[in-house]
Amino acid sequence: MTDQYNGDFLRADEKIEQGNGWTDTLTIPIAGDKMEFGFGLLDERPRQMVQSTLPLDEFRDYQQGGMSDEQERLMELQRKNDLSDEEEQELVELAQEVNPEEEGRDTLGDDAVDALMDAGKHAIEPTDGDIQDIINADPATQEKVLGEVPQHLDHDTVREKMKPYMEERIEEQPFPIKFHIGQRAFMETIAVQGNGFQET
Repeated sequence: MTDQYNGDFLRADEKIEQGNGWTDTLTIPIAGDKMEFGFGLLDERPRQMVQSTLPLDEFRDYQQGGMSDEQERLMELQRKNDLSDEEEQELVELAQEVNPEEEGRDTLGDDAVDALMDAGKHAIEPTDGDIQDIINADPATQEKVLGEVPQHLDHDTVREKMKPYMEERIEEQPFPIKFHIGQRAFMETIAVQGNGFQET
């Protein structure tokens, strides 16, 4: 197939659009219930903040053997899309046993964990289900989450206006949401940088 471009910027722009639009989900147990959170790739600032405190070889070593067996299993279950009833129960039980932030601070250091948590805050994204919930919500709930409610609530508008609310809400709370999302978003960002977007 002949390339439709003579130069490279528009080709690069397509990759940028892919990166900005890429999202996935991660299952995180919260107070005994498993919940699905959306996240996107890291942009330059939070990625550089992580890499300035956490060299890639150290992060890969941590992923490949620097964490407990329980945390490795927890992350394995979080990445699965369809969990059996037994796996769901195991996920919830492991989340009660494992303190990933504490393990991370012991292995990676405070600065690296703080950078990953900041990355998780920036990477969080509403899922399609979250967006639909707001579209279907009562006006009071819409105003609480979105602020000034637009006259026309479409998918893209809700996504854009909902993200700041999500970032604010996960800033000061007792669950390791930011750390889990930050790790996964950093992993996926590094994978895309190295391998590009794979055809699905």
